[in-house]
Amino acid sequence: MTQSRFEDLGISKDVLKAVRSVGWSEPTPVQAAAIPVGLEGADLLAQAQTGTGKTGTFGSIILSRTKSGSSDPTSLVLVPTRELASQVSEEMERLSEYSGHVCIPIYGGVNIETQAKQLKKGADAVIATPGRLKDLIERKMIRLDSVEIVVLDEADRMLDMGFAPSVNMILSRITKDRQTMMFSATMPEEVMKMAVKHMYDHKEILVSKDEPTLDLTEQFFVMTNRESKRDELMHLIEDGYPKMMVFCRTKRKVDYLTRKLKRDEYDVEGIHGDIGQNKRERVIKDFAGGKLQVLIASDVASRGLDIEGVDVVVNYDIPVDPETYIHRIGRTGRAGKTGKAITFVTADDIKGLNTIERTIAKKITELPWTSSLYTEDPSAEPVPKAAKAPKKQAQKKEEPKKAEPRKQPSKKEKEPETPVKGERTLRGKLDKGVRRDAQPKAEQAPKKSKPEPAPKKAEPAPKTKVPERHKTEKKEEPAEVPPAPQTNGRYIPLGVPKNPRPLHSYVGIVRAAHPKKDMSFDRLELNVGSDDGLDIDKLRNFVIDTAGVEPRDVGNIHVMENKARVQVVRYRSQEVVDELFGQVINGKRVLVTNLSDKH
Repeated sequence: MTQSRFEDLGISKDVLKAVRSVGWSEPTPVQAAAIPVGLEGADLLAQAQTGTGKTGTFGSIILSRTKSGSSDPTSLVLVPTRELASQVSEEMERLSEYSGHVCIPIYGGVNIETQAKQLKKGADAVIATPGRLKDLIERKMIRLDSVEIVVLDEADRMLDMGFAPSVNMILSRITKDRQTMMFSATMPEEVMKMAVKHMYDHKEILVSKDEPTLDLTEQFFVMTNRESKRDELMHLIEDGYPKMMVFCRTKRKVDYLTRKLKRDEYDVEGIHGDIGQNKRERVIKDFAGGKLQVLIASDVASRGLDIEGVDVVVNYDIPVDPETYIHRIGRTGRAGKTGKAITFVTADDIKGLNTIERTIAKKITELPWTSSLYTEDPSAEPVPKAAKAPKKQAQKKEEPKKAEPRKQPSKKEKEPETPVKGERTLRGKLDKGVRRDAQPKAEQAPKKSKPEPAPKKAEPAPKTKVPERHKTEKKEEPAEVPPAPQTNGRYIPLGVPKNPRPLHSYVGIVRAAHPKKDMSFDRLELNVGSDDGLDIDKLRNFVIDTAGVEPRDVGNIHVMENKARVQVVRYRSQEVVDELFGQVINGKRVLVTNLSDKH
């Protein structure tokens, strides 16, 4: 039975007092379901949506089941990122305000000797990233003999191939009589099988297995291309959201996009794993405090980073898997507040988008044009339809009067028309012009058709026919067809937008035909090889999955001991370099060189 009050969950009085001082009124579903089970000492596997209080869940269990004042840590929380370690530590410090527990964050990027001195003074709970904790164990700067409770936060990430070796080594140093708890928003089948191996007679609490994303987050996607992504992003930034998070797939893309937007004088900063810890903390602090409008990040910030009031999350690059998508958009729509998630999708990303929709069991809404979601502008003038006008004049007897449709478009332009499905438009767009070569045809039509009906009438008629022709021409010339300048077939604008957007908003909407794709191959050299546990099939799958290319775009692959060479179709080679550079495979960071660019 789900409890509706913290008093009914069984947590200690000190923790309950801290919960009330923090301002929590009632437990979330995952807290109500998991805390009683965790307080019994049972191993626990809990899956719940992002932003539903998982940190408060295991924090309350740890602080209620362990005593304060220990010289060696009695509980250990493993997290994938530095930011999450710092955040979890701060949350547990708030909950331990009255219990006296000492919580220390351990992560890379800071002096290891300083952290060792903090541990010597005594610690009840350690919140650590696997890499730095492994270094401390190997240097014998920390002892884990007294650890009674182990928590894996973001368990799906902690048990993947990047962290698994370090996590297995750490868990092997802890007694088997420990209590093990794992928490995550997503839990793929293969990761769940691996998680079960570290637990005994565990209990599963799947609060949101069928609905991995919150209903508070509206999800949209925008069809675009690689060249227009930055224009689309600038358009969204200028809509004035106080807090926007933008996710890119690689560190190089984060640096590139941050540099370009700063050049255009936008209020942006970027973070990823290679940026110094001091700068990362400063940037996150400025963003959380409202001093920074746009935070551009790699997936390092998609795991557990809890920043209040994020209005919109933009997936500049579609994530490599649905789990990453869920964690990314979980940065908004948290703690009962609404948010928006917008994903930029290119033609090559359609398959990934469909996979995401199947995983989250929801249909993501397509935005027909960029500004329609945020501002309604019914005054935007639609493109006139020139094909309908001649039909009304064709009902008259005389054929020459087909040239009179110039009266009708002015009325039809005022009538609202829905844009063609799939057509990208902008608020306040320019109307299409009238071709110069279309007007002479309408004027010349009477001259060709008049001589034919003349012989059919009486003989005296030709004398009066000339003035009638001149009369019709005089009526038509001033009212119907205004004199057109010599434009050599170019379009003549009929008006200007009533609500003009910045110049860059129009760039890329109407483009010249794309050049033919260069289907020749470039040779890329990677700094990983057979010594790193790779073969041809593993490397091919890594390139295809990480870079998002098609199998036909990858040619021959040669794997040597300490390097590998991959052929990639030329028109996508730079994209592959950008996406692979800085990724980690089998614990090694990938460096890529395009050998075809060298002389």
